[in-house]
Amino acid sequence: MKATLVLSFCLSFAASVSAQHLLAEYDWRQLAQKGQLLGGVAVVVDGKSALKIVNTNDTPLQVQLLKIPKPPISKKLYAIKGEVKYEGVRGDGYLEMWNFFAPVQAGIPEGQYFSRTLGVGGEMGKLSGTSGWRPFMLPFDSTGGNGLPTRLEINIFLPATGTVYLGPVTLLEYTGSLFSAGTVRPGEWWSDRAAGLVGGVGGAVFGCLASVLSWLASRGLARQIVVISAWVMIGFGAALGLAGIIALCLSQPYAVWFPLALGAVLLLGIIPYRLRSFRKHYEDLELRRMTAIDAMKA
Repeated sequence: MKATLVLSFCLSFAASVSAQHLLAEYDWRQLAQKGQLLGGVAVVVDGKSALKIVNTNDTPLQVQLLKIPKPPISKKLYAIKGEVKYEGVRGDGYLEMWNFFAPVQAGIPEGQYFSRTLGVGGEMGKLSGTSGWRPFMLPFDSTGGNGLPTRLEINIFLPATGTVYLGPVTLLEYTGSLFSAGTVRPGEWWSDRAAGLVGGVGGAVFGCLASVLSWLASRGLARQIVVISAWVMIGFGAALGLAGIIALCLSQPYAVWFPLALGAVLLLGIIPYRLRSFRKHYEDLELRRMTAIDAMKA
């Protein structure tokens, strides 16, 4: 049962959005020239404008980078996007976006909600170790909230020493639903968000199937169905592994090869072991049944 829960949990769910519209761009050098730079140092790195943030101590550092009062947002789905590069970041750092909304009624505090880049990879991956330039995304869905945000605040958190370079950022809004296909960059098999959707649904389906098979086997029921289903899952795991190898050979991004590899590792690591235990349990039950029949004949 624990293995089944691991299978279901590890293939996590991630939302996706569709068509995007650019609302604003924020260049750190221009903000510095206007005296609007809140933290960090505006520099030029690899030929592009960037904001440099350095933590020289082993104590946590949080820096406010950008405030956007009255953002020109008209949709429920929006995001801050850009590129980030970092060197020698100890621990798990992250970028965050705080979203502020007007109070539901007078006399109570305004609503405050955040998005953070604390994922294991992709555009919402955490800042840890060293990385060349890669895209990042801070999305938010205000559905169910009190109107549209009154302001946005972008911060960075570094738990210990490290250097981060943040390229110019953009504010975008999206049309569509949280379950639409998402955008795919040229050459990619699917988008980050589509990978999360498929992984989440697939993990839930196979997790439930594995639980049903375990329940049937524990009661000695439907032996043929249990064994055939387990072999189908093993075959699917092998197919995922082959697809993951092909994705790596074709230099597909993390959001493509990692879900394939993860699914293969989980299915091939868990199901064969479970199949052996299922068979042994069925054989033990059959042996006890035959022993009981022989005892009755004696």
